[in-house]
Amino acid sequence: MTDYVIEDLASRYPTTTAPLDNTDKPRFGQLSETAKDSFQVELTNFLTYSISEGTTIFREIPNIEKFMIYSDASAPSLETTVRLIQSYGDTPDRFPMIAITSASVKQRNLGLGSNFVDHVQYPPSVEGSESGPFVITEDESFEVTTWPLGYAGDDDEYVSTTTLEMTSHFISDFSAVTVEEVVSAINKQALVLKAYVTSTGKLGLQTGGVAAKATPNYIEISDGDTNLLAALGFTIGDSQSYTDTDNPPKNRYYVAADMVVNIDVVSDDLNTRQELADLVFDFFTYKMEARRFQFLGRSYQNKTQDPEEWFHIILQNEFNWSAEYVKPRQGGEQYDQIYAVRGSVPITITDYIDKRMTAVPVFLDEATIEPSDTMPSGDHGGRNWIKDRG
Repeated sequence: MTDYVIEDLASRYPTTTAPLDNTDKPRFGQLSETAKDSFQVELTNFLTYSISEGTTIFREIPNIEKFMIYSDASAPSLETTVRLIQSYGDTPDRFPMIAITSASVKQRNLGLGSNFVDHVQYPPSVEGSESGPFVITEDESFEVTTWPLGYAGDDDEYVSTTTLEMTSHFISDFSAVTVEEVVSAINKQALVLKAYVTSTGKLGLQTGGVAAKATPNYIEISDGDTNLLAALGFTIGDSQSYTDTDNPPKNRYYVAADMVVNIDVVSDDLNTRQELADLVFDFFTYKMEARRFQFLGRSYQNKTQDPEEWFHIILQNEFNWSAEYVKPRQGGEQYDQIYAVRGSVPITITDYIDKRMTAVPVFLDEATIEPSDTMPSGDHGGRNWIKDRG
C-alpha cells in the first residue's frame, strides 16, 4: 500500500512562537534577540518533530530522520556553542549543529513623524468555566446577544440575537464533546461573533465576525438550555461591554527593522553538513509556507499573555547560502576538519507595545456619540450616518 503524503489543513494558518525558555521571554524592542530566538525555536521544533504534523515530515523530507537537535532550556545557546566550537574545535560530540550567529539591523519606518500605530482594544468576550469533554443533549441551544453595528441605544434594530445549536451536523458523540468541536460548531453558524479555545482550554466567545465589528461592541449570554449552559460553564447574564474598565482601549506604538539573520550549519562530516543544509533550506522555502512565512508573538492568540508579545516576523522568501568555510580542529588533530556553510535570511520584524490609557476620555468620543433623529443635518464623526436610516 502506498504511503501517501497527507496534509492537515487545520495546521495551515499562522500559529504563535513560544520561547524555549520561559525564564527568557521576548521583551518589547529587543528586535535582534527576538528574531534569533524565534529562529532557534522554530528550527528546533522542526528537527525534533514537535510541530503538529511532525510525523508526516518523514514522508516529505526523509533526511530529517537522521537529525535531532536537543532543546534543553538549561543548555547553552547555539550562538555561544558555535563560537566556542569555531575557536576550540575538539568537540566532536556536539556535531552536527545549526547556529544563529548574527543579525544585521536597519531601522524601518512604517509612517511619518511618529511611532504611534492606532487605538486598540480586545473584543468584548465571555468565557466558560468548564474545559470538557462535555456531556450534552442533541439539538440543545443557547442565545448570544451582540451589537453588530457597535451601538444599541434604545433601538432593537441594532441588537442581534444569535441562536447557536449543537446538532449532529457538527458533533458525532454527544457524550464526549470536545471544546474544539463546540468552537467549530459555533463558528460555522455565527456571523456576528466568534468562538475560540482559551489558554486554559475552555470555551470563549467574542464579538466580531464577517458581519460585525469587533469593537466597540457588547456580548451577553442571554438565554439557553440549562444543561448546555451548565456543561459549557456559562450563566445567563454573563456579559462584557467595550466600556468595561477591565478591558480598556490602549494606544499602540511600534519599532521595526529590516534584518538579515545569518545561520551557520556546522559538522565534522562534509556529507552531513550538506544534508543538514538541505533541510534548513527546505524549512525556510517550503515548510514555512503553511505558516504564511511569518512568526507571531503569543499575544495574537492569547490575551492573558504576560508580558505581552506582539512581535511579527515576516520572511522575505530570499533565503540564500553564501560563504562555505573549512576550519582545522584545534589541539593537534589537524587532519580533522570542521565544515560549515552560512545562510542568510532577510526578514522584516515589527514589535508593538500597547499602553493603557488612563486620562479622560478613556473611551474617546465614540462612546458618547449616538445615532439620533434629532442630530442636525451635516456630516458628523462616529456612526451618525445611520441617523437617516428612514
